[in-house]
Amino acid sequence: MYEPRRYAEWLHSEVFLPVVVVIGSDAAKARVKEANGLSLAELFAPFGGHFRGISVSAQSLERQIPIENLRVRYVDADLAVQLSTLQADQVAAWTVESSALAGRPDSLEAPSPWYEQWRNALFGALRWSEHEALDQPAAAMLVVLSKEPDPVMQLEQLLHASKMPPLCTQGVLDPVPSRVAVLLHDLSDPESPSKEDFDKNLASIRARFAPNLVLPLHINHGDAKFTMPEAEDLFKSFLVQTAPPPPPPPPEAADEVKPSPGSRLTREDLQSLAQVGTEVVVKSAVPWMEKQLQQLEAQISQARKGFRNQLKYLWRKPREGARFSRLTLKRLQLRARHANFV
Repeated sequence: MYEPRRYAEWLHSEVFLPVVVVIGSDAAKARVKEANGLSLAELFAPFGGHFRGISVSAQSLERQIPIENLRVRYVDADLAVQLSTLQADQVAAWTVESSALAGRPDSLEAPSPWYEQWRNALFGALRWSEHEALDQPAAAMLVVLSKEPDPVMQLEQLLHASKMPPLCTQGVLDPVPSRVAVLLHDLSDPESPSKEDFDKNLASIRARFAPNLVLPLHINHGDAKFTMPEAEDLFKSFLVQTAPPPPPPPPEAADEVKPSPGSRLTREDLQSLAQVGTEVVVKSAVPWMEKQLQQLEAQISQARKGFRNQLKYLWRKPREGARFSRLTLKRLQLRARHANFV
């Protein structure tokens, strides 16, 4: 078992993290899956403060509070739903079986590998539940490919509220977080536009949206056969598992080689992804959370003032005129009673 301090660090650095929802066009999701073997959220997941530390500051109670090594969790909007009980049981069982110690299946030493994986699967199954707001999106990342015919129109479609997670569309969570647009340029795709056309598309998007929240991203400097072990190891721990893996494919389909996680990504690509991931947090997620915190502080301050004024009114000393009027009233009442007796 963890010590209380280590357990608190684990909760704040791995479990309860601010959420950035990733909403991509169909073309962007398909291309990243085909070229890199990842979903859009998995592509950005290591760069939410894991690959490179993110340090920010936020204003609270009229003072700046530094936040060191901030981490966020990137989530595909399509998968932002709570697992069913059956799915959670299947994932947990498969996780324990696949990570059990070889030759020591009954080992209960903490932290055992199977326990670490099972615990992560358990907390993952509890996310996006209706009874809590821990998964409130702090930002929404909208991703389109540079080769798409009209990137501006694609981004406007992704802005629609129906693209947000179900809890946001149902009113359980705030459906309007901060938004940032990413224009993804795949250098390994022969259909990708030239540099001039890319710059033109980027300028048109920045003319339509907030320029500082429109980010260009160039990836896949490697070819189809390029695989860097460093990148593969980096992405493996961030792969989303919502169900046990399917059975092995039939022999005739075995020839189809699926890309390993992080294929075609070079060190330059990792640095570009880290830069975009940092800017999303610093320019979009943190300012939105800071604004929500300031609004909450204003509401609390106003409520305190109202409560304090009520207490002052109850315990204040009576005014001289009011005191005189009460004494006069009492004297009149006594005289009336005396007259009745006489």
